Amino acid sequence: MLDVRRLWILREVSRRGSFTAAAQALAYTPSAISQQIAAFERELGTRLVERGARGVSLTEPGRLLVSQAESVFHQLDSIEKELRAFAGLESGLLRLGWFATAGSTLVARSIAAFRVRYPGIELDLFQGDPDECVAGLRAGEINLALVYQFEMEPPLPDDIEQLDLVDDPLHIGLPLGHPLADRDSIGLADLAGEHWIQGVRHGPTLEVLPEACREVGFEPVVALRTDDRTVVEGLVAAGAGVALIPQLTVPTVRTDVVVRPLDTKALSRKIRVALAPASYRSPAALAMLSVLKSVCAELKDEAARRLTSGRGRTE
Repeated sequence: MLDVRRLWILREVSRRGSFTAAAQALAYTPSAISQQIAAFERELGTRLVERGARGVSLTEPGRLLVSQAESVFHQLDSIEKELRAFAGLESGLLRLGWFATAGSTLVARSIAAFRVRYPGIELDLFQGDPDECVAGLRAGEINLALVYQFEMEPPLPDDIEQLDLVDDPLHIGLPLGHPLADRDSIGLADLAGEHWIQGVRHGPTLEVLPEACREVGFEPVVALRTDDRTVVEGLVAAGAGVALIPQLTVPTVRTDVVVRPLDTKALSRKIRVALAPASYRSPAALAMLSVLKSVCAELKDEAARRLTSGRGRTE
């Protein structure tokens, strides 16, 4: 492979017509220029310059090299500019995965904030359960993903790096006028006679609610399972049942649903950022991590204000 530095020196020798002039232009000594040209000739196995009393001139191989040098240096300059833009978050691609209940609040706000700060970064988005996101991370299809874990669930595989974002307790959503709506908090056992709108249709978390209910002595009656949060809230507002409401979605819950804290630790999850099994983290991935942390803090504060305002009733 050609030594680019020596090619640069050869081009300067060609332009200046002597080792001395090239040395002055490049802040070298004439002896260093001569040594570099000699080393270049040995490396290529051919003579590149003719040394004469009036200076130096290029041989045919030397002229061939110099004729292509500008193209080489132009390409290298373009690569350097692209790398600097990538490192400076002026360009690049970030592939982000997330789970369904993060979409309307945490992901939406984070994307909006990220685009304002880094408009040159392209975002490729994927929604899936934690196990689907892990598969995407391993396959190199995702750079980072939002995942969650309940206490009763097994941890993610050891090869997936995880960074804690926030604890996300699940609250209970009730229709306006529900007998329990004025309580400061509600025990899970108090909901034994309710119909449930379960906000998950499939996957490993399907049994989280039933198992938590069984621990306090009852089997939940599930009226409907759906991944659509608007359907969940609509049915709760209509009185068709009660539903678990993640803390991070509390700020955007519709106004005809009352949200109350649940007095149980079984229905709380840890939200984390999962990263692909690699030592390198792109500047865009690290920037998104910072944005996610900031938005999590904002949503947590907003949820706390809403729960304390009007004793948790959304009016």
